[in-house]
Amino acid sequence: MKVSLIITTYNWPEALGLTIRSALKQSMRPEELIVADDGSRPETAKVVKECLHNSGMEWFHVWHEDRGVRQSRVKNLAVKYSSGAYLVFIDHDVVLHPDFVADHLSLADNRAFLQGKRVLLPARYTREVLQKGSFEPPPLWTRGLGNRKNAIRFPLLGKILAKPKRFETNLRGCNLSMHRSDFLKADGFDEVFDGSWGREDSDICYRLFHNDLRVRNLWSVALQYHLHHGVTKDWERERLDGELMRNVKERREKAIKGYSCLSEEGSIIASSRV
Repeated sequence: MKVSLIITTYNWPEALGLTIRSALKQSMRPEELIVADDGSRPETAKVVKECLHNSGMEWFHVWHEDRGVRQSRVKNLAVKYSSGAYLVFIDHDVVLHPDFVADHLSLADNRAFLQGKRVLLPARYTREVLQKGSFEPPPLWTRGLGNRKNAIRFPLLGKILAKPKRFETNLRGCNLSMHRSDFLKADGFDEVFDGSWGREDSDICYRLFHNDLRVRNLWSVALQYHLHHGVTKDWERERLDGELMRNVKERREKAIKGYSCLSEEGSIIASSRV
């Protein structure tokens, strides 16, 4: 089954470099890697080429103009140019365990999508790895390490704990995977959530539930380390939460402005084929 690893990014090339390099070190490499760029400056394109041009992997850097936060749209744009039957979504602020992709594939389910966890790196450790440009997992006893239990990989336990559930509210898009057919059935991410950060990942997951899919929570597998960064304060929480609640009330199965409504804006600005 062909896997497309999709990395969303916006103007943090140092972090993106760490993310891409961890993707290249996978024990089971994805067949293609797609950088979904929400309008970054040229420094990001430089890092993408430096990391990937001699990687031997098929890759694409898709970009649209910076018109504010458009995370839903840029993810849909990435899927447009992907060809994998299985889609794995991550963000540019996470570093992957070498077995991250293999773990997602080992638990892929025709009746469910997968939702993984993350370890929260402290600010000091984040600064150090960004300065070095390389990453080593911190010891479990590292001061300030958040969700440290998520740093222990135990595949047998992970398989036992990954029982399909009908509904889940604690959902994040930085460690999310699904079959392409299920993505299309729900009509992808909804641009109604663009204009501010957040909730687009919960929204697509709720629509997957409404399409009779389950979720398998990934504990002790598919490990990832989240780089420390500030939290955006000026986000439209009331509007986004309200839209999410309407999704639940209406039991939406498809996006209001989803993948099928994707405009022609944006394109591949670099790839392994050029």
